[in-house]
Amino acid sequence: MTDVDLLITSGVGPTEARRFVARLAAHLEQLAEQRGLEIREVVSSGDAEAPRSITLRVRGDAMNQLAGELGTHVLVQRSTSRGRSSRKRWFAAVSLHAPSDDGADADADAAAIPRDALVITACRAGGPGGQHVNKVSSGVRVLHVAPGIAIRSAGARSQHANLDQALRRLAAVLRERADARRAADQAVRRGVHYRLERGRAIRSYQLDDDGLLVEKAPS
Repeated sequence: MTDVDLLITSGVGPTEARRFVARLAAHLEQLAEQRGLEIREVVSSGDAEAPRSITLRVRGDAMNQLAGELGTHVLVQRSTSRGRSSRKRWFAAVSLHAPSDDGADADADAAAIPRDALVITACRAGGPGGQHVNKVSSGVRVLHVAPGIAIRSAGARSQHANLDQALRRLAAVLRERADARRAADQAVRRGVHYRLERGRAIRSYQLDDDGLLVEKAPS
């Protein structure tokens, strides 16, 4: 099954908006479980009661089950600490992302690459070596089927040594790809964090007597 990250963030919003993030994350966690999704992990950034963002690692068909929750949410609630003339609309953004560390730990270690994901074939070595090159297929070609990465190693005289070298090189390539994916995903997440579409909220809430979110009917 597929894992995705559901990011809830207030951007650079004030304390009231960050408290809304905590409430909204709890609400969405409950909603996700009601829709048959599994919450694998919850990561909070900032103060526990007023976090800047919360990420829910969700397993299941989140793309469909949570599609209607993606966008800007607003809490309409006057702040008790700001007076009657203060603003009363607090915003949070909800977005889905591929897990930024998806497969990175396994990819970084050649020994952790599943052998059933690889096609390993022998090939003849090139370069100097005389009769050894002509008669012995000491070179190795490793194909990682899913991403389509092929590594050929023939620098050593031993097939075992060439296989080790090919696997180490494959791990390095996978690590580089994972790093690039993380950098790109972090850039996207930063964009979401600092850009909220206030005024285009898809959900509007107020608090009940117990401090829980209650969705307001469209006006």
